[in-house]
Amino acid sequence: MNSRKPIFALLAVGIAVVIALTFVPYAFLERAGRAVTAILPGAREATVDAPARPLLPAFNVEGWYAERGEDPARHGVHIESIDGKSVLASHNPDLPFNPASLLKLATSLAVLRAFGPDHRFETRVYTDGVVGPDKTLKGNLVLAGNDPMFGDVAASLVARELRARGVEKVSGELLVTPGFSFNYAEKADDSAERVAKVMEMKEKATGVGETPAGEPRFVVKSYPLREILLYMNAHSNNFVAERLGALVGGPEGLKRFLVEELKLPAEQVEVERTSGRENNRMTARGIVSVVRALKAEAERHGMRVEDLMPVASDDAGTLRRRLEGTPLEGATIGKTGTLTAEVDGGMASLAGVVFTETAGMVAFAILDQGSRIAENRELEDILLAQVIASQDIPRLIHSEEVRRRLLPATSLRVEPEALAGLVDERDDKKQTDERESDEEEASTSKSNAKTRDGKRVEEKASQRSRKPEPSRADSRKREVQRGGRASVRGRGRR
Repeated sequence: MNSRKPIFALLAVGIAVVIALTFVPYAFLERAGRAVTAILPGAREATVDAPARPLLPAFNVEGWYAERGEDPARHGVHIESIDGKSVLASHNPDLPFNPASLLKLATSLAVLRAFGPDHRFETRVYTDGVVGPDKTLKGNLVLAGNDPMFGDVAASLVARELRARGVEKVSGELLVTPGFSFNYAEKADDSAERVAKVMEMKEKATGVGETPAGEPRFVVKSYPLREILLYMNAHSNNFVAERLGALVGGPEGLKRFLVEELKLPAEQVEVERTSGRENNRMTARGIVSVVRALKAEAERHGMRVEDLMPVASDDAGTLRRRLEGTPLEGATIGKTGTLTAEVDGGMASLAGVVFTETAGMVAFAILDQGSRIAENRELEDILLAQVIASQDIPRLIHSEEVRRRLLPATSLRVEPEALAGLVDERDDKKQTDERESDEEEASTSKSNAKTRDGKRVEEKASQRSRKPEPSRADSRKREVQRGGRASVRGRGRR
């Protein structure tokens, strides 16, 4: 019996060694990996499927505003993980504010859900008469459609298609249908006059008419809806938002969508204009719900949320210079909102998603009331950078600097097509330059943009409101740059 004791002892030792080799190295390596990540903020987790680390306690937003001499009651903030399970920061999340152009995100969601990302608006081209041997149409030319983005590129395409089909002049009138618009003109007769100047068909007059009977000669199909929505949100285009909003029932239809489809409390939603102009109401929490639903709807169609909203500092539009020089540059997609003091004393808003290394996507909505538009925008950037830095490290959406071209001319279609090619780059650049001059909305209760002079006044007011006060702006810009962790590593940016 005694001779067997050494054998049992050896077996026990062997089993202990096997258990140690099985479990101890993994625990040791996992602990070591966490230690490396803590020492090197830019280091990423080695295991892709490793669970995200738990978030720290929520950021004290009320105290943050109070420290800066701000009235916390005039600000609404809600920042949480995209799945809604973890709140990073929240202040007055259920208090309704005027969301300004953040309402365009709700319009985008409703329209995308109703029509799908590949929907195209049709402009039908009719020739009411016969074409003589001199290539002159003996009758009227009619453009029928409701494409909210019909502009110089599409008009040039129609003219070239007509010439390819043997029509170089029109002896009658160039007519458009009542719902037709050209370069965001509100009135159809103005659109007829302006589109005629681009097409140069030498018609005797322009006007508004009904859709002729019979089949059109050809149809021009607009940019796909996904591209229209990205452009609309990047440049905060009010005209397009209201034309699209009309397709889902206008303000009443949009509110019904938010209450019935997204289950937002009816008392927290008011919609007067689907562009976000005038007197509207939503909460920061409600806007985050819209952002989350927009992401889910995009993914349902095989898209990404950045296909519908611009990337900060990467894309043209109202976010072109936002968050520049901070860790959030190139890691944030979003939408701005602006109202001057005539409506609710002024509003500056920002909402969207930040991509992070370990916590994944973080949805946010920040609403700041007050006439100091430029200062409130700076506060938004600082707050967002500091909240993210308190929890995580931003992650670039693209590995390199990306400048997407919005609304490329090659996206337009003609059916049936007679041309071998589309419009040239000069026409495309002309329309792009014109549209990029329409950057920020700066809407007021009077801003229906009925005349060109009115638009110019609003643009100048918006530009003045963007100019920061030198002393406070400089200090806050430095605070933004300090707000995040050290600059993100490996960025191939300017």
